[in-house]
Amino acid sequence: MHLILFSGECFLSVILCDSRRLTKYVLIREYKTWTEARHFCQKNYIDLATVQTDEEWSEINKLRANNLSDTWIGLYDDVNSWRWSFRDKRLTYARWDRAQPDNYGGDQDCVMLHANGYWHDKGCNLKCVVVCQSGKTHILLHTLHIFTDSYKEIVY
Repeated sequence: MHLILFSGECFLSVILCDSRRLTKYVLIREYKTWTEARHFCQKNYIDLATVQTDEEWSEINKLRANNLSDTWIGLYDDVNSWRWSFRDKRLTYARWDRAQPDNYGGDQDCVMLHANGYWHDKGCNLKCVVVCQSGKTHILLHTLHIFTDSYKEIVY
């Protein structure tokens, strides 16, 4: 790519796209079972929230900072492994609280963000608020402004 600036006073604004993409999460302040929450998110967004990085975990916890209720995410126990409801991906990143998962009572197959932000396995019929994952992503943009009064050629 070539940018050419001619002599005289010039102003050039260049927008640079950052390669990092931020997933958009939506907090639903309605109490639902895990199954109700999943159906709601699939109907209105994409699915329950999937968390695969520290950045995503932080983003969800910031979103729910003013609402520290237990919150459903899209992780569930599929007999042999923990899986994400969205695209049925295996769990590769985890933020379990101490002594979790514990499958207390033998029927804790769904995962919530506890008030402290860490994950707990719970019974899927418990009613909690919900974090959905939207299909929209945001690209970070940076604007570079160049002022000049002489000819320049910039080659990328």
